[in-house]
Amino acid sequence: MIRLPDLVRKYAFHTPDKMATYFEGRAHSWAQFSARMHGAAKALQDLGVGPGDRVAFLGMNSHWLVEMYLVPSMIGALCVPINYRLSEDEMAETIDDCTPQILIVDRHFQEQAAALMERCPSLETLIFADWDAPAPVLPPDTLNYDDLIAQAGNVAADAFDDLASASDDTMILFYTSGTTGQPKGVMLSHSNMQANATGTGPLYKYRSDDVLLLSGPMFHLGTGSRVFTSIVYGTTKIIQAKFEVEETMRLIQDQKVTTMTMVPTMLRMILDHPTFPTFDFSSLRCLTYGAAPMPIGVISQCLEQIPDVTFCQGYGMTEAAPNLCVLRPEDHEPIDGVIPKLASVGRPIHTTDLRIVDENDKPVKQGETGELTVRGPQIMNGYWNKPEETGEAMRGGFYHTGDAGYEDEDGYIYLVGRTKEMIITGGENVYPIETENCLSKHPDVASAAVLGLPHDKWGEMVVAVVALHDGARVTGDDLIAYCRGKIAGYKVPKSIRIWDGPLPLSHTNKIDKQKIRAKISETTDE
Repeated sequence: MIRLPDLVRKYAFHTPDKMATYFEGRAHSWAQFSARMHGAAKALQDLGVGPGDRVAFLGMNSHWLVEMYLVPSMIGALCVPINYRLSEDEMAETIDDCTPQILIVDRHFQEQAAALMERCPSLETLIFADWDAPAPVLPPDTLNYDDLIAQAGNVAADAFDDLASASDDTMILFYTSGTTGQPKGVMLSHSNMQANATGTGPLYKYRSDDVLLLSGPMFHLGTGSRVFTSIVYGTTKIIQAKFEVEETMRLIQDQKVTTMTMVPTMLRMILDHPTFPTFDFSSLRCLTYGAAPMPIGVISQCLEQIPDVTFCQGYGMTEAAPNLCVLRPEDHEPIDGVIPKLASVGRPIHTTDLRIVDENDKPVKQGETGELTVRGPQIMNGYWNKPEETGEAMRGGFYHTGDAGYEDEDGYIYLVGRTKEMIITGGENVYPIETENCLSKHPDVASAAVLGLPHDKWGEMVVAVVALHDGARVTGDDLIAYCRGKIAGYKVPKSIRIWDGPLPLSHTNKIDKQKIRAKISETTDE
């Protein structure tokens, strides 16, 4: 039976003094890491958390969040990392969907936590996880995470063996937006995360002596999956609250980081920073990236300025825990100045059964475009409380990704579009309908179309085109201001164009985004 917290116990026994986590100048060994997890599990149990219950965490990256990835599953419960970039309304939607009774918060989001405790009926207990005392804005009965661990005392290693979730039980919920605009909780199990780690680790050439930097947001599985991989391999985790260019470079140098995951935008910001040449990156061995293609110029610059680094691209989605395909280090090596397969997302990992199908779910011929469908041990248990959407996504036993692509003669997969119209901006996923829904609530807006346009820095930027009601005089800047605070900042359009007359319609009476894109793509102010 696979239970990821058991692997923490394994390394606590075999390598008790090896550093497991490092955050803001403080380190915990594997023995300390395991002891803290057992203390936290006892505290949650004493607070009434049991099998099947949910525990939400609202905060930036920290060793507390790394611990809480695993701790609830020790007593059969589930962790729910909350996307801190969401608006308060969106956070409340997420919490009301999964109804946790416990909310854990750090110093960065105390006002939001106080509001959520008032708004969300399921929340009974608030726990503050940080170095200092909480701010007065938090309720007076707020508990302290580290105090709870201290009060738990020494907890036996096998104290929760009869309660812990099993291999295929859901251990964590990652929320991802859908084409309906409603958040969906993706249910992932111990087996899902183990399959991802063992499927990608050898391709990344991951090693037990690696030092991993976690700098991307851990409410996303792109970074979060590396936590689980590091648990499988027993590696050291250097945790950064959030990506800050100069601090990231300093951590790489001072902590001798060997591997990390970034979106291409983050890597470009590092290479372009004026202090980049002053830092020592010689420890870096492998950079993995995803969410957007890697420009050959960035790779060329890295190969010149960080000569010993290798690249890996991971393609997937939250529902796949998350990896389906990998573009390996050897696939990134230039041949006569060209990287032949760089435009692809690599080949399916050995655990992935990938089929490209037509609209009737019939496999297409090699080279023909269709929808990517997949099955394998890394595919989710389903969507939380959404059996109909789960059934639709998993029809025929294959998860339907919504991505369109084709396979070349060497088995490499190329994406040609996203059937779900998702926009990827700076590594964040934006579904147009969420922004369209927000715009449509403005009294002057008759209809809205949101799309992504290419952007040198962010990969894509969110652009909206709106048709106004007769006599309305609202401007694009007014509508951008209207969206702020109602939806996450990265979902707010960077540019809004007012369309002259009604938006164009296709033959099926849907808004024709191809016509809109063709008209505005050359004139959009980037």
